[in-house]
Amino acid sequence: MGKQLFIMTLHFIFIFLLLLTSWSGCYSQSLQDFKVEKVGKQVNAFQLDSINLSTPLNYYLSRAWVRLSGKGDYWNKISTSKFYNENTPDEIVDEALRFYVLNEQIDYIVTYRDSVGCIVTHTDGEDVVLLNKCWLENGQWVNGGQGMADDTGDAQDQLLEQLPLALYNLPRIAIINDVPDDVTPFLNFLSNVKTSPEIFILDMLASHKLVINGEYHRRKVSWDMLKSLISLPEFADVVGCIFMELPSYHQPLMENFFSLETLDSDIIIKIFQDEQLNGWWDRGEFEFLCKLWELNRSLPQDKKIRVVLADYQIPYSTVTTLEEAREAEDRNTHMADVVVNTITQSKDTRNNLFLVGCAHAYKSRQFGIASAAHGKEAALTAGAQIAERLGNDNVFTVFQHVLPGDNRGGNKSAIRGGIFDLAFEKNGNRPIGFKLANSPFGNEPFDGIYEIKYNTATGSYADNFDGYLFLAPLKNEPKAIPLTEIFTDEFVAEMQRRAKILGMENLRWMWFGHRSTELTKENIIDALLQE
Repeated sequence: MGKQLFIMTLHFIFIFLLLLTSWSGCYSQSLQDFKVEKVGKQVNAFQLDSINLSTPLNYYLSRAWVRLSGKGDYWNKISTSKFYNENTPDEIVDEALRFYVLNEQIDYIVTYRDSVGCIVTHTDGEDVVLLNKCWLENGQWVNGGQGMADDTGDAQDQLLEQLPLALYNLPRIAIINDVPDDVTPFLNFLSNVKTSPEIFILDMLASHKLVINGEYHRRKVSWDMLKSLISLPEFADVVGCIFMELPSYHQPLMENFFSLETLDSDIIIKIFQDEQLNGWWDRGEFEFLCKLWELNRSLPQDKKIRVVLADYQIPYSTVTTLEEAREAEDRNTHMADVVVNTITQSKDTRNNLFLVGCAHAYKSRQFGIASAAHGKEAALTAGAQIAERLGNDNVFTVFQHVLPGDNRGGNKSAIRGGIFDLAFEKNGNRPIGFKLANSPFGNEPFDGIYEIKYNTATGSYADNFDGYLFLAPLKNEPKAIPLTEIFTDEFVAEMQRRAKILGMENLRWMWFGHRSTELTKENIIDALLQE
């Protein structure tokens, strides 16, 4: 379809959409809340000389001016507080960039209930439409991010769904930004908490069919605590099975590992090489499994602890085509199925522990993160599904105090603006565990996972987790040492094979800052040690 026809069709769709508002019924009522303003001009038709956030159009022109200025810190002035970043780098503005920005066509401005909007733009020669989101925040129209539409139908569908959702979530920004400034309620609560993290989890294991320990991965303090937990004399009396976020198709390998008379850690290395496309270098988890193997050697047969691998992972080591590398299942549903089926079919009367990333553990009823089957919407988290199937009172979920961010390690900010850290510091930084219900900590809006932090449906800390662990002060938390042993010459060659099949040779963020063809075990190890 030609670009001019494309835009004419887009115009027709939105005009038709507005005509629908004359119909009766709840759907047409929602359409009346949309407004569409045709612009039909290139950016270069407007004066660009300052930041003005008084209207959606002025916001977008301000965005163009910021891009042409090259000043990274200006983005904070025009963007939602959700995107605040102290270290946005300056951008080199060459003639190609200037031409691109100035010749972008502003087609339409779509607003919903005069509070959220989208500037629909395109550039000649590109077969996509850009959806530039914005909304009113503190009386100004601010940058809310950018999306793309493949065609006219896709653009319409996205805006009909996304703008009402953006308005629904808009009040959450103010809620998150309303950080408490009085530490007293938190400190008063902590003064009555005396239980260490290990004993707290053990107590919860004694009274719940399943405890889910939600973690941020590769934290030394977390795995040190878990190694102490399984070393408690009472642990084997209480727990019969530990579920882990490792590929379930390698369960026979794990069974073999625990059946051997001598420790064969190469088996764990093999399993870790198949957890994710570029392997799993969590030394703490590796040491935990070896510690559990040693513990099991000292236990009688009826007290041995089984490890069940619960994660869905593509078997990358056997993939030969791109089609084979598509996710066939939802990760959260797969994990929930493994956990629930194992528990309900087990004759072991002891309870169970599930060690998993916190983004799979929260109980609020929302889609999971980066977990959907190919071409499908994500299901609820494993934690939410398991609680629903086993009974909420039988499943106790735990969140660990951390410096949270997103799934890629960005957007980091202190929990509740640092008030939790201050409370723990004034409490002597004692490692503790406590229930969140009816506590000042539990009543705070949950901001421990960036992807759901600004969702109204997320609710409070107590809506997502049942318990909270403070392990160590974050400002001097010991650094984890990566498990570099997984990066053998053979595995480097295997990663290069995977990258070629998947067409990901140039995905530097995946390959430790390099193209896959440039990988060596030495430059991988250097990159990890510098993190």
